[in-house]
Amino acid sequence: MKKLRKAWNSFFACLRLWKEGKLEKRPGLPRYWKHRRTGKRLVRLIPVKSPRSYSLDARTLSLTLPKDLRDGNGRLVLYTKGVLRFSGTPKTLELKYDQMKRRWYAHQVVEVPEPARKTRPEKYAALDLGARVLAALAVEGLNRQILFSGRKIWKDFLYWTKRIAEEQSRLNRAGRKTSRQLRRLYQVRARRLRHAFVALAAEVVRVLKRHRVTTLFLEDLTGIRKDMDFGPGNLLVHNFWAFRMLRNLIEAACARAGIRVVPVEPRGTSSRCAVCSSPVERPVRHKVVCKRCGRVWHSDVNAALNILLLGSSKGHGAEAAPVDFQIDSGKIFKLNWGNQLVEQRKFSF
Repeated sequence: MKKLRKAWNSFFACLRLWKEGKLEKRPGLPRYWKHRRTGKRLVRLIPVKSPRSYSLDARTLSLTLPKDLRDGNGRLVLYTKGVLRFSGTPKTLELKYDQMKRRWYAHQVVEVPEPARKTRPEKYAALDLGARVLAALAVEGLNRQILFSGRKIWKDFLYWTKRIAEEQSRLNRAGRKTSRQLRRLYQVRARRLRHAFVALAAEVVRVLKRHRVTTLFLEDLTGIRKDMDFGPGNLLVHNFWAFRMLRNLIEAACARAGIRVVPVEPRGTSSRCAVCSSPVERPVRHKVVCKRCGRVWHSDVNAALNILLLGSSKGHGAEAAPVDFQIDSGKIFKLNWGNQLVEQRKFSF
């Protein structure tokens, strides 16, 4: 009943915001909590009544017990593992059971105060999200742009996809549809992808803090995959490219660092030159050529600079020379743009 009340209160709050014009889409009704094939209700969590009923720190979780189970001080103390990433006013707590790992997890809601933004000169940056190049970062006043490659993450995703296909083939020969091992493989693939995106978001914020950026312009990709059919490429675009999760992680990391995130409509940012705003051609996937000025751009860099131009009134106005492709001994792919350098950065995950 507590979960049901919370869901409906959230629905009505979003409905009021939608009627006031603060939300673009009408919120949907809360769904039923049941298994999609068997129709049985699934309740695999224990909600804690209030913050007064528990205490959670870096090592232990203390819970109050019912009267008939109390022994001594009447509290159950459990040793925990993990890192508390947020500090603030504790709210609700839920204990959830993971069937694949056969472990209990505590999910806590914390009310974090709005971080105080330091009074310093405004400095802008823009981020373009993609599938093969996960992010292209352009910072105002910086003579290079940074590309975050998703090649190793994509290879890791393909490895676990192959493991999933092998398990599905084994189950098919046995006349079964699912198993605990198959669900575990799906979970491992999803968690490794999320872990890589967390590392990417942390690296982006480190770069922004190093250059004292105050505002990040982030493209809004809502609905970009609608009616898209790439055939064999659907695995990359529809399964691997979880841009909404990556966007949320970047926004959360920027909020903790006191950096304001402003969404920008990306329409047209990849089809025009960032210097003269003329239409561009794309002879190969990663390169665009301006029809008017003849400049050659990396496609993701061009989109990031256009997002920076749209978001700020100052713009970037970076000059560029024809591209020269080089690969150094460290296997880091670099693109030389005259006096500029576009760097493809690796990050550990």
